[in-house]
Amino acid sequence: MGCNSSTHLSPVIPANLMQPAARLQKLESGQGKSVLPWAVDTVAKYNECSAQVDAWIEVGKALR
Repeated sequence: MGCNSSTHLSPVIPANLMQPAARLQKLESGQGKSVLPWAVDTVAKYNECSAQVDAWIEVGKALR
């Protein structure tokens, strides 16, 4: 019998998972007209980052 060779399969990583996290805006003042848009933007960026982390966890599980 000859030597057995194994094939190492590399997963295809979606391009959106290879993007850095979005930078958070600085809160310029404590006034409501500034806080509300800042909070909405911050929550949206958190949700995007959370989804990206969850996707990486699924990639990690698939590699086990």
